Amino acid sequence: MERYLIIGTAGHVDHGKTHLIQALTGISTDRLKEEKERGISIELGFAYLTLPDGRKAGIIDVPGHEKFVRQMLAGASGMDIVLLIIAADEGVMPQTQEHLDILNMLNVEKGIVVLSKIDLVDQEWLSMIEKDTREKLQDSFLRDAPYCKVSSVTGQGIPELLQTIMTVLQTTEGKRLDLPSRMPIDRVFTIRGFGTVVTGTLNTGTIQKGQEVCLEPGGQTVKIRNIQVHGEQVSEAYAGQRVAINIAGLAVSDIPKGASLVDPGYYNAGQILDVELFNLASEQRTIKQRQRIHFHLGTAETLGRVHLLAQEELAPGEKGFAQIILEEPVVAAKGDRFVIRYYSPVATIGGGVVLSLANAKQKRFREKVITEFRSKAEGGLTNQIKKELTIPLSSDEVRKKSALGQDEVQLALDRLKNDQTVVILAEDGLSLFWLKSTAEEWALKANAEAMKYQKTYPLRGGIGREELKRILKTAVSHKRWQLILEWGADHQYFRLSSSLVQAVSEIELPEDIRQKLDALQKIWEKAGLNPPGQETAVAECGVPAAKFPEYAEYLKTNNVWKQVGEFYIAASAIEKAKIILEKHLQENGRITVSEARDCWQTSRKFAVPLLEYFDSIHITERNGDIRVKPGSAQNRG
Repeated sequence: MERYLIIGTAGHVDHGKTHLIQALTGISTDRLKEEKERGISIELGFAYLTLPDGRKAGIIDVPGHEKFVRQMLAGASGMDIVLLIIAADEGVMPQTQEHLDILNMLNVEKGIVVLSKIDLVDQEWLSMIEKDTREKLQDSFLRDAPYCKVSSVTGQGIPELLQTIMTVLQTTEGKRLDLPSRMPIDRVFTIRGFGTVVTGTLNTGTIQKGQEVCLEPGGQTVKIRNIQVHGEQVSEAYAGQRVAINIAGLAVSDIPKGASLVDPGYYNAGQILDVELFNLASEQRTIKQRQRIHFHLGTAETLGRVHLLAQEELAPGEKGFAQIILEEPVVAAKGDRFVIRYYSPVATIGGGVVLSLANAKQKRFREKVITEFRSKAEGGLTNQIKKELTIPLSSDEVRKKSALGQDEVQLALDRLKNDQTVVILAEDGLSLFWLKSTAEEWALKANAEAMKYQKTYPLRGGIGREELKRILKTAVSHKRWQLILEWGADHQYFRLSSSLVQAVSEIELPEDIRQKLDALQKIWEKAGLNPPGQETAVAECGVPAAKFPEYAEYLKTNNVWKQVGEFYIAASAIEKAKIILEKHLQENGRITVSEARDCWQTSRKFAVPLLEYFDSIHITERNGDIRVKPGSAQNRG
């Protein structure tokens, strides 16, 4: 039977991945408005390639920007071969190396090195870039890969690349058709008139129209109404194909994130995984017993803890046996590759290989248990750690969650660090590792929650840090929570303001609220140093009494009002009062409450808190019943 394979792209941002796919297929994989406007891929893109021999291969176009490594990881997990695209005018760049590291962790074994944009350079430069690239890839799985030189603009080299792809595919082992079907879901949406549609790469087996499949986690049986492959209706789909499935009986909201469609009775979801765990050597952090992590397997991600079976921690470069105790069930099978990331801030710290699902937590330091795990692990441990780092964790914490031996975890963590698939945060001299894809997803969720909150409460300026932590169910220490927030703000996913988290995009105020704010500003500025109270705001501006504190806080935060004691005074009036005060002190050296009252043409009711306000900002100092300039002779005397 014909083999079906998935081709993936990888490489630095703006190195021409999407343009190359369009040159090969005639299909643009940028579907979002922002992608088209910015000229970079943000989400996974999908296309298909018709080869010279008539076969079709699915193509996954992954984002190259460092902010979208999460999407890259999701796409890379289904690749059979990769086109590592390197712009001839720049050469190997940071995301080139990072993507290469991810591919190594995901055990992608075959690929083609594509030098793009050759129309921008001369032959001498191109030869230099090729030599440099070969040197940098010498220790990777692409050290013996074929090289193709292309221009998506002129079409030069495209026919040769097509022929090379066909040659490599002929020597690439396809996904197994003899296993029960399993498709991790990467997109869920609704089409009017058809209902719910899920898409993904069929990893194993076959599916047919009318067949009943199981949605896991959950165990709900659903019927396949229709199947599309490469945009065409088919009655059957095979492992290695990109598939869109129209299913009956489920709404979009019924399908949990990271779920899979599987043959009923063959694949299970669980919350305890027996694994072999690896610690990235390059991060120089240990994985500790009971360390909290983000766990990534296929398109699924959840939180968990490392339960190390033979040590208290896994040092960098070590590996070991462990169990992963998950907070939510995931579909997993022996040999699945996973990545773990620090819980907070999210950074990749390791990964591993699933040995089996487990029903119970194992006791630690039991030789019989270790022997059983060692037996399960026959066939290789190299990639097991990769799917363990789902939360920001130190290497000790990773060890505790991975249940792998110290040497194994260390080796895995070293590879993850070398692959540059983790965010690394510093906490009290320790490195915390957070899987970059999880960090990206968390940051996007945080921004979405901040935006939702600001639209619901437009005057509050943002969501409280602790409130966001509660909503996102981020069970980390206060210190790590601040590190996570700082990382997200530093990478411009959202903004931080004192105790608030703000959406990265400005939220416009509704017109009715804006009108009330303008009215409040005018009335308070006109009142000067004799400000009205809440009753005026309610009567003249239409501000609901219960909402006045929010309006006042907004005007204060935006420096329109200043809070003086229990009163709010226009900032412009405060500035005028300051000028009058400083002039009086310059001429007289001192001022009393009654003098201030007269100078400001206000009452003692406002003069006293105003003077106390100026004391607090060091314009004046109180000396008995008078105020003087700070440090003045009268004050010293």
